[in-house]
Formats: sequence, C-alpha cells, structure tokens
Amino acid sequence: MMTLARLRHTGGGMRTVAVAALVAVLWATGPVVGLRSNPQAPQFADYPVANIFRGTPKPPVLLRRMARAFRTQLRQQGASGPNFAGHYTLARWGCGVGCVSVAVIDATTGAVQFPPFSIEDAWKDGHIICAHGSEFELTSELFVAEGEVNGKIGRHYFRWHKLKSSLLHFEPTCSM
Repeated sequence: MMTLARLRHTGGGMRTVAVAALVAVLWATGPVVGLRSNPQAPQFADYPVANIFRGTPKPPVLLRRMARAFRTQLRQQGASGPNFAGHYTLARWGCGVGCVSVAVIDATTGAVQFPPFSIEDAWKDGHIICAHGSEFELTSELFVAEGEVNGKIGRHYFRWHKLKSSLLHFEPTCSM
C-alpha cells in the first residue's frame, strides 16, 4: 500500500492525502465495512452464535478434490483460526480478475465445505457496475456477499447453519 508521505509527492495535494487517509482507516477496519444500506435487511445480531471456539484449529481435512486443489489457501487461512460463525474460518481467494472463491473450514474438526457460489464483479458495457465484496463476523452466522452471485447482481444475505448456506434475503442494488 502506498504511504501518505509518498502520496504527497505525486502532485495530488491535500485532497489525495485525505482520500488516502480515509482508505487507510477503512482498510484497517477489516472485512466488515458497510456494505449494508437497507435497515430492513438481515443484521448480524439477528443470527448470533452460541459459542466461540478459542482453541487451536484443526488442520483442514482435504478429502474432496476441490479441497486438495486449494490446499495451500485452506491450510494458511485455516491456521489463523475462526473468523466466522463461532468456530469457522471463512477462507477467500481470487479465482480470476474480479472474482473470489469461498470455503468454510470448521476449526473443531477441520471439515471443509464449499458454498455453491463464487462472488464476482458485475460488468456492463465494459464497466464494473457492481464490485465484489463480503461482510461476516465471528459472532454471527450471517454472510453478506455483494456482486454477481449465481447470475444475480446485488447484495446477497446468506445464513451459514448446520454445514450449509441458505439465501435469506436479496437486494438488486450495490454500494458502488
């Protein structure tokens, strides 16, 4: 990431510095950065988890072909411990330009599940009309994906419960 001191020398002036400072603050806040704009949409607090795993995560079990294909990402991200729904690690990695694949790793067993979707940028006439993004929390079963998911463009609200994802709500709008 470019530093603020370097930005001052690019000729952008104080406006560039202010924008860079805002980007730095948003980047530092992690994955949960305001994709939700509709107060009627599901909220993280609506889907709380009962317990949060605090131990050493089990390594991912690589039984499926897809898990073996992405073993490096699964092992690296799984080792950091849960970041989603109490005892899961939601692992994400690029699957091309403007695309993210997702896997859910159970820290207590090492089981790996692949939701039946990837999150992609949505394009129209050579321009991105909806950039991909996601929100999730350790204390909630709610996962919010923005972009194109299974051919639908907008905000997708999923619940991860009992080893499967289910679509709770969809909004055909994007924050971009």
